[in-house]
Amino acid sequence: MTDTASPRLSRLIRDTEGFLLPLTEMAGDAVVARVEFGFDLPTTPTQTSAALHAGSPAGPPTASPAEAAGRASLAGTVVLATEPVRSPAGLDAVLSAHAGAAALVVPPGTHSHLGDGVDLRGTTGEVPVLLERSPHVTWSEILVHLRQLTEGATSALAWPDVDDLSALAAVIAETTGASITIEDPASRVLAHANLGGELDEIRRETILSGAIPDWRIAELEASGFLDTIRRSTDVVERPAEGTSPARSVIALRSEGELIGTIWAAYPAEVDPEPLREVLRDAARAALPVMLRTLRRSPFEKRLRREALGAILAGSADLGPSATLLSLPFSGSFCVLAFTEAAPDREPVLRFHLRAAFADAVVSRIESSTGAYLAALVQMSEPTDAAQIRDHVLSALRRSLPSDEALSFGVGSPVDRLDEVHRSWSEAVYVVDAVHGRRRGLCCRGRGATSGGSASGGDEESPTIVGATVEDAAAEVIGLRVADTLLAAERDAHGGGPAGRSGDIGNIAWPARALARHDAQHNGSLLETLRVYFATVGNSAEASRRLHVHTNSLRHRLGRIEEITGLSTAEPAERLWLELSVLAHDRAGG
Repeated sequence: MTDTASPRLSRLIRDTEGFLLPLTEMAGDAVVARVEFGFDLPTTPTQTSAALHAGSPAGPPTASPAEAAGRASLAGTVVLATEPVRSPAGLDAVLSAHAGAAALVVPPGTHSHLGDGVDLRGTTGEVPVLLERSPHVTWSEILVHLRQLTEGATSALAWPDVDDLSALAAVIAETTGASITIEDPASRVLAHANLGGELDEIRRETILSGAIPDWRIAELEASGFLDTIRRSTDVVERPAEGTSPARSVIALRSEGELIGTIWAAYPAEVDPEPLREVLRDAARAALPVMLRTLRRSPFEKRLRREALGAILAGSADLGPSATLLSLPFSGSFCVLAFTEAAPDREPVLRFHLRAAFADAVVSRIESSTGAYLAALVQMSEPTDAAQIRDHVLSALRRSLPSDEALSFGVGSPVDRLDEVHRSWSEAVYVVDAVHGRRRGLCCRGRGATSGGSASGGDEESPTIVGATVEDAAAEVIGLRVADTLLAAERDAHGGGPAGRSGDIGNIAWPARALARHDAQHNGSLLETLRVYFATVGNSAEASRRLHVHTNSLRHRLGRIEEITGLSTAEPAERLWLELSVLAHDRAGG
């Protein structure tokens, strides 16, 4: 047991890892009394840092009575200081203004304005622990999270320093002799602890299914028992019924909101009165753990996604993102980009990727060309892209259904975190090339690295396909050329959209003209051109893929020439047609 259950600064910082980035070390732990914005604090007249220096040049500054009172009023306080800090002098002013606080949270990016030689302790005697807000969260989220962690942390009993609900359930069970279930507001089981003996039918089914059975919920709703729990602020009793033991239940609330329940099923020999007292205390002790379980998860996912996004985008300041994701600045890194991963299949894919690479950071990332599942992996020793591709293919083929369609690209490995963005860019180009190849949209290149194309001319069977930039070099070059041309046209139009319908000189104009014609006449001329180029002008193969006669294909090619004024028989005009299709598809159609 801990000496006290009062919230400690060290615990608060640990529970907000990723939200707050420590800039100084903690000299001594402190009990946290409250969490406040700087502008919410009562003001006490204090001397400025400059005046203190002037009054005592030969020794440490002496605090005035007013300043001493101000420091005392901030004891045990975590202060959120929202004013920007852009220089060592600015930091010193903020530290002086909040001297006596347990911790001071400064705006994101503060560390980048201070340099390595700056004394982050300021010039005053009592120095708060200095923390920096992560750029991926808001001040409101920080404030709410810190206040929720401190809420209910003071307990009548000294509870063990538990980090998860399973450990908390075990402590309650050992203390009371009851079997414990901790559930969320939807009656899903988050943790349970059973001290042995036979489980009653309801509890067995609840644990096995991970939720209270539907029939049981309907029964408790009909009897009004669940409604009583929702409205109660104390322990609610349900007597034993037949083989079902007695149960004591207490709701967990944060700022009045129901966030879960603790259920205790106990045999006749357990005294219910001490059990009720323990449950009341357990409900207060459970709040920080429950809030961390229920509410930090969405925060954490967003934090990790935005931190990974900053690294993949080549952010100039990688410090906060690297700290959040526990990534070193040097090592052996590689990025993989996945497409075709359905949302309901993503958790399975994430699991197997982390099994293949223990330190993989996986998140869905939006880019200008679509949404990808990105995986930043670290290798213990330098590994080439082909080895990584084969390792992932082997792991996924063993784990995923054989008919599951999945494409991924592997970027070239790099040895610095600030070069990871290059690997990501390559991986996206590669997976776009592979995905387009499988759809028959890109020019013919080398075969896919994962076997699975059907024989006899049938369309390629759904399978897991991975490639490196060497495997899809031709397609990658084509996509890069299309992007370069589109970017040049955007610049020429002052940043506006390229390929406007009225500008016949734009790279994507022919494909856009065909797309408009198809939309107006329910046609498929643009798709015909894609397939024709994918088969390298082989009319018989293109006709087979399009399921039309070769005469129909010739008629369509003639209509394409009439609409665009360009012929597939002329090299320069054919090149423009091919590039226009690539650019049209890269620009989102």
